[in-house]
Amino acid sequence: MKKFLVTLTLVFSPLLYAQTPAQTQTGEAASLQPPANTPGSDSVTLLDKKTKYNNNDPLFRDIAKEFRCPTCTGLSVLESDAGFSVQIKEQVQEQLNLGKNHDQIIEYFTERYGAWILREPPAKGVNVLAWAIPITLLCAGPILIWLLVWKRHVKSDTHGVRSAAVIVLEMQDSLKRLKEREIG
Repeated sequence: MKKFLVTLTLVFSPLLYAQTPAQTQTGEAASLQPPANTPGSDSVTLLDKKTKYNNNDPLFRDIAKEFRCPTCTGLSVLESDAGFSVQIKEQVQEQLNLGKNHDQIIEYFTERYGAWILREPPAKGVNVLAWAIPITLLCAGPILIWLLVWKRHVKSDTHGVRSAAVIVLEMQDSLKRLKEREIG
């Protein structure tokens, strides 16, 4: 139920906070841009007027890469332009603006959305299987295949071929039967 409410909030929040172009120029996005006459302003990355996040900040990029886009298969939030991903990116930027570090932001999103938001599951609890099974298959798979091929190869080589000990036993049995016939 909690995930459903969070999803509804994320879906409808753009409608609640939608701004007209005039509001955008005078609103929050304009206040996030540094003044043009500050020293070194040409080296400062400006925030996009349409978005509320800095896509060129290395810390922002590192964090956004770790989250999965629920609408785009196999893409991170950083790579996706879907509505949900844009909202996640804006939330990441808000957390960075509040002074939170990488681990605190990851923990915030994991508590809010669950472990499914992470592209790589944490190696704890049931998620250990998600890490252990592929590694086990990579290590044990070739050994298992080699054993199966070797077993088949051994069977095909010895099929119809008797060892010397078996031949000697069969000859001794035949001699006993012949002696019993001669005596009997």
